[in-house]
Amino acid sequence: MFCVDKWLDIICTKIKEKFNQRVLFIGFQGSYRRGEESDSSDIDMVVILDKVDIEDLKKYKEIVSSMDNSDKACGFIGGAQELKSWSSAEVFQLYNDTKALYGNLDDIVKKPDKKDAAQAVYIGAQGMYHAACHSFLYSDDLKRSLYELYKQLFFILQAKYFIESGEYILSKKELFQKLSGVEKKMLGICLNRDEIFNFDAKDVESAYCMLIEFCSQQIRGL
Repeated sequence: MFCVDKWLDIICTKIKEKFNQRVLFIGFQGSYRRGEESDSSDIDMVVILDKVDIEDLKKYKEIVSSMDNSDKACGFIGGAQELKSWSSAEVFQLYNDTKALYGNLDDIVKKPDKKDAAQAVYIGAQGMYHAACHSFLYSDDLKRSLYELYKQLFFILQAKYFIESGEYILSKKELFQKLSGVEKKMLGICLNRDEIFNFDAKDVESAYCMLIEFCSQQIRGL
């Protein structure tokens, strides 16, 4: 039986042995961090070094390849200066969703606030609005496209709730209990995405309509 904690202990040790004092932070995020993993879930690592070049990436690739279940490894590796200059919208989710295994993100980036969350909502909604309109027009598989769109919706709803409440809710199920109206309905679709493949044409159109209108409202600041 796969044990993520043991896997993380092993890869952390290997990273620290390979890069020594150059390692500033190691953490993980994603479905394993939220306790929402499935057998097919990736393990989203976050590794920050003093700097990163192609030789560092090759060394990191060797570490990943040496791991059992190496196909599960995913995530972000980068340099400290790059992360310090990263978009505040991106840092909002990375900072709040990542569990530290070594080091502290506070030593690298400032703690995101509601302004950063607002940027995350604004930029996320723009991307999703574009993707939803594009896929509705041109996708050969609307249900698959809808599945992928609703998978990403959670992060926008998560940031929006943080703006409204000051509380970062880690899991989809917990956030679902706090939402109401259309937002709760959309998160319900997100939580039960496999059901999208059983939607009829009217259900698909309705789900697209909700998503596009929601994103439109966030972009317009309504």
